[in-house]
Order: sequence, then structure tokens, then C-alpha cells
Amino acid sequence: MEKSGRSVRTVDARQSLLILIKTSRPPLWIALPLVFCMGLAYGREGLTDPSFQFTPLLLAQMFFLSFPFCFFTFGLNDIYDEASDRANPRKGGIGGVRLEPAYHGLVKKTARAVGVLFLCVSAATLNPLNILFSTALLVLAYTYSAPPWRLKTRPPLDVASAGILGFLAPFALGFSFVDDALALPGQAYYFTLCVMGFHAFSTIMDHDVDKAAGDRTFAVACGKRAAALFPAAIFLCGIFMVREWYVAMLFAGCLALSLLVAAFPSEKMAKHSFHAMFLGAVAAVAAWIALQVFR
Repeated sequence: MEKSGRSVRTVDARQSLLILIKTSRPPLWIALPLVFCMGLAYGREGLTDPSFQFTPLLLAQMFFLSFPFCFFTFGLNDIYDEASDRANPRKGGIGGVRLEPAYHGLVKKTARAVGVLFLCVSAATLNPLNILFSTALLVLAYTYSAPPWRLKTRPPLDVASAGILGFLAPFALGFSFVDDALALPGQAYYFTLCVMGFHAFSTIMDHDVDKAAGDRTFAVACGKRAAALFPAAIFLCGIFMVREWYVAMLFAGCLALSLLVAAFPSEKMAKHSFHAMFLGAVAAVAAWIALQVFR
């Protein structure tokens, strides 16, 4: 009987771990560490400096921006989006899980532990700006999904918070290790604007579900076409602002997809277009970082 009970506990533990991993959206684990590395590359004493070294503390913070922070962000999102997720056909695959209420307690408890550890790593840097941006990440990730704030339903606060979460703050964390984070390069603010555009575009694919659930996202508030034209204007500027041909090609491709969805505002087309944009952005950023290091 004791052996059987131990087996059940093992199965429960495995199932719980699987739920936590699925909730964290594994395809997105790489995104913020790449942005963090961009910050390292831009700094004066960063990746291209002969004296640069990956310290244990730096690597710890980079790690916490992968699975742990993704879990913190999307775990809370899945709890408070339960009503709309039940009706969302995207949920259950790479778009995230339909989190059963039975797991809400586990997710909240684990998210609290992740948040504390994330702040402890930041506090160990003894860098006030690193601590500031780490705190901003946690606060925005929480208020984006949780009531009474629910920034995701208060455009344009939804796209502004997504820009800080998806680029500005993780970039500044990396930059703070190798330079003065009070003097971020101008490109950091432009790429933050790009992430805001990506987020606005991403709300198109859930427009009908969000509208039915009463969630006033950017696409619901402004319309599908506006949610595609907003990033299109940003990407158009990017073509003329960058020197690297492959980054210009990325912006051109994103511009074309945005205009296509603006002309034919299909949620299915928006979903596939967003996935293509994300993969292109990851490839372009990884290529840029590699070229900085091995140039």
C-alpha cells in the first residue's frame, strides 16, 4: 500500500512539473535571454570587450529570464484568463495550456517563489538600476494579467507594458552589467517600440475570443486593421534605420505581413504571420549577437 501511495505521488509530481513547463510557453524561453545579450553587446565593456567575462551572477540572471520569468508571466496570465482560454482554440498547443482551477494554487505558489528568487539574484548585483528594472519586470508582469489592474485590457497600457517587459527592461538588465543603464542607447527605445507593435499585432489572433469574454485588448478597442497598421508604420521606419541587411529584411517581411493582415484581417492569418515574425526576429537577433562576438 505504501509503495502504491509513493507511485501516485510520483505521478502527481510529474504531472505538476509538466503543467508548470507547458504553462511557461517553452518556445518563448529564448526571447528575453537574447534581449539580455543584446544589452551586453551594446555596453562599452560588453561582449566585444576583450576583458568581458560571463560571471555566475550574470548567467544566473540570464537563466531567470528564460523558463522562470516566462512561467511567472504566463502562469499568472493563464490563471486570470481562464474564462477566455476555455473558448480559445489556440490553447492546448504552443499557444499555452487551458489551466485547470485545480492547478491555480500550485501556479500561484510557484510564481511567488520564482519572483522572490528573481529579486534575490538582482539584489546580489548590488546595482540599483538592475534592481529597479527587475522590480519593474515583476510588477508589470503581475499587473498585466491580475485584477484590478489588468493592463492587458487597458490599451494603450497593454502595448506599453509589453514593450517594457519584452525589450526595454531585459535589455537594460544586460546593459547594467557592462555600462550605465541610465544612458541606454537610442536603438533600445526604438526596438521597445517594435515590441509594442508586435504585441498590438498579436492581439488580432484572439480578437473574437477576447471580445466575447469582455477583454478590451488593443485589437478589440481599436479594431483588427488598426492593430496591424500600427506595427506596419513602425516596421516601415525600421527599414531605413538599420545598417544590417538581414535586419532590414526582417523589417520588410514584418511590414509585408502586417499590411497583408490589415488588408485581409483574418485571425488565422494573423496567427501564422505572428509566428513567422517571432521566428524571424529570434533568428535576426541571434545572428546579430553572433556577429558582434565573432567579428
